[in-house]
Amino acid sequence: MAEKSEKYYQAVMEHKQISRRGLFRGLLSGAQKTHQQAVIESFTRLVARPPSAVDESSLSKLCDGCGLCEQACPQHVISMIAGKPELHLDCNFCTHCGECQRACPTLALSNNCASTGVIPEFSSACRRLLYGYCDMCAEECPQQAISLEEKRPSALSDKCNGCGQCRTACPMGAISYTLHPIIPITAIE
Repeated sequence: MAEKSEKYYQAVMEHKQISRRGLFRGLLSGAQKTHQQAVIESFTRLVARPPSAVDESSLSKLCDGCGLCEQACPQHVISMIAGKPELHLDCNFCTHCGECQRACPTLALSNNCASTGVIPEFSSACRRLLYGYCDMCAEECPQQAISLEEKRPSALSDKCNGCGQCRTACPMGAISYTLHPIIPITAIE
């Protein structure tokens, strides 16, 4: 039976000439397309995650729940919930210092995207809406991602990294967060 297999493959190879260049080009073109698709695809987090956290499916596989990122965070905004890191920006903000990423031994925080996955929304309790003169959120935003052109402030999603400084600065507590899709940095460049 081994002779039949060998003869079959010899017959096939006699009719089809494949150069080494053609072989490698064919193999690598498929891998290149897959890599490009993986880089460009955006993803939405299920909850706010530390900056540079990988997408949700990879996080569930990579994160072992050790809690080193939580211990390393100088702002104390990372909590381990159900064995996975979550970002809680209710009382403080993320400085994007990178300590959580450096502490992670499993590469669960190794994404090239610095967004936390949240973007601010402004409620009707906003002082600017009520009285017309507040701009504290925009002043505190390190990314200059809050537009005050309208009466209601709005976040510029292409600039916002979800750090939470605007929410901490708001004296009215008028800022909440919504999850939004994240596009990896390599897709933008």
